[in-house]
Amino acid sequence: MGVNLNKPHIGRSLKIKFFVNNLRNILALCLIPLLLLGSLSIVISQRYTRVDAEQNQEKLLNQYNELFQVVASEIDSLSLSFNTNPKIADKLYNILSKTNYSYEDAESLFYLKHIIDVSANSRPYVHSIYVYYPNDQQRFLSSREGLVNLQSYLDKSWYDSYLNLADTAGFTTEVRSLHNYAFESNPTDVVSIYKLINDRNNISKKGVIVLNLSPDYFIKSFPSLSEYPNRSFYITDDHNQVIMQSGGTAYDQILSSLRLPGQFDTLQQDNGIYHLTVKKAPRLNWNLISVVPRKSLYSLSFTLIVITCLLSVAALALCALAALWLTGKNYRQVYGILHLLESADAPDTPDTMEANPNQGHDIYAFIITHILESFLEQKYLKIQLSERLYRMQALEFKALQSQINPHFLYNTLNSIYWKTFQLTGSTNAPSRMIELLTAILQYTLDSSAKVVRLEEEIAHTVSYVEIQQIRYKDRFQVIWDDIGPFSDCEVVKLSMQPLLENSIQYGMEHTSRLLVKFKFRIQHGTLKVTIIDNGGGIGKQQLAQIRSALDSDEDSGRHIGLSNTNKRIMLQYGETSGIKILSRKGWGTAVTLYFPQSSAAQADTLLMNDMGN
Repeated sequence: MGVNLNKPHIGRSLKIKFFVNNLRNILALCLIPLLLLGSLSIVISQRYTRVDAEQNQEKLLNQYNELFQVVASEIDSLSLSFNTNPKIADKLYNILSKTNYSYEDAESLFYLKHIIDVSANSRPYVHSIYVYYPNDQQRFLSSREGLVNLQSYLDKSWYDSYLNLADTAGFTTEVRSLHNYAFESNPTDVVSIYKLINDRNNISKKGVIVLNLSPDYFIKSFPSLSEYPNRSFYITDDHNQVIMQSGGTAYDQILSSLRLPGQFDTLQQDNGIYHLTVKKAPRLNWNLISVVPRKSLYSLSFTLIVITCLLSVAALALCALAALWLTGKNYRQVYGILHLLESADAPDTPDTMEANPNQGHDIYAFIITHILESFLEQKYLKIQLSERLYRMQALEFKALQSQINPHFLYNTLNSIYWKTFQLTGSTNAPSRMIELLTAILQYTLDSSAKVVRLEEEIAHTVSYVEIQQIRYKDRFQVIWDDIGPFSDCEVVKLSMQPLLENSIQYGMEHTSRLLVKFKFRIQHGTLKVTIIDNGGGIGKQQLAQIRSALDSDEDSGRHIGLSNTNKRIMLQYGETSGIKILSRKGWGTAVTLYFPQSSAAQADTLLMNDMGN
């Protein structure tokens, strides 16, 4: 023939051409739509994520702004009572200035304390409230202790701050620490808000209302309202000093870069880009600041990018594999056509092609079929002879297989065991697995008994569990009931290991740590062995199919181990035995094996149960 594919450079060149052409066609069908869809999803998600994030942060800061307006209103309410109501102001001033009190003074003190107690006790974020008028006794009214003397009170720092206040009608904020009790080792942090009030008895001096807030109340509420991970909140005063913060540390560069009040902005730092939202609380002159890292804000977009890249790489790999498969197929078809054309001129050349074409879909198969038809008769006898020789060889191979002595396998595994033992000088994981595998093989190939004691079956199953635990380490755990009362009960040999294998194989697909429990009990002369796992469970439709397969005489392709075990138990004990399955999707599976016991074994088991009770 004119083309010789046996020459390396010709065959390689033809394969490259086939591969490039097939890969180009497959990529055009698979990869381009994937990239377009992924890019469109990323662009759309980034656009809507930014808008949604700005709305979300604005809404959250508005909620806190409304809360702080309530705080300002509380102080205004107290100011109206003690600043503009002369009756209340005079009563409090007289009580603060007196050394002795009448019954009427005690009643007035109770009424005055009730005024500040309403605000202090009804708001969980209020730590305490102080009301002070300048007086010779150095007394003030506290929502926690009532009428107290400044000299004997633990919290005195507010008084020094009050003396340094400028004469203003607004609010002044200070972050400070105080001790509630003398025995406390750690002080309590509070945010104190000062409001000056007029002293009717001394116009040149001002009294003060001090409302102490607990910042922990607000800090604890920040994470519960945040929808983004690693989100940080800051509350600063009009001098940009931090009053409260939650999440991360105080980013000095972030706070110093803000253009207050209110903005949506992005800020580039050494550790990343941040999206900032600032809201002004006008009454208290506080700045509410929300800081979200861009990687948290655009986590969905980043996830889509990663998924698109992974899918693209996977699609590229699959396309390359498909192109390789098509290249091999096309090359073999061309090679087969040329080979058949050459073999037609040389009748003695052995036929190595097998005619099984798909004429309707493959042009090469159509050509091959018609070429094969031209010399099918002269090859027919050779094909028959080849088939007979193949069958004879297959029968001889099966005969040789059936003659393999199981002791050869035991001796070989033992030799491998000692070789691995010699490599490390002690027992190691491979040698232990070989030792366990040898025990399992010996137990499996020993055909002397179809029924064994439960204790023997459990020992075999434990060897299998140990092998799987070496393989999977801590991904699963098997829990055993006490088998002492049931150790002499009879069970079908090799009945538990296939079911445990199913639990491990299918259970670990749906959970990171699989738990399997074996339960044993005797009821009405029948030993019940239940294997329970916390795997993914089985849906109703699939469970019905499995139960139907157990009742059928036909073999189930996927659950052949389960079906064979059920048939072996029923052949041994009859229709009252077998396997029953309970399962629920997402909850787990429970498989129960029923082994009717002989009267002697049952009597021994019941006797041991009575002794245990």
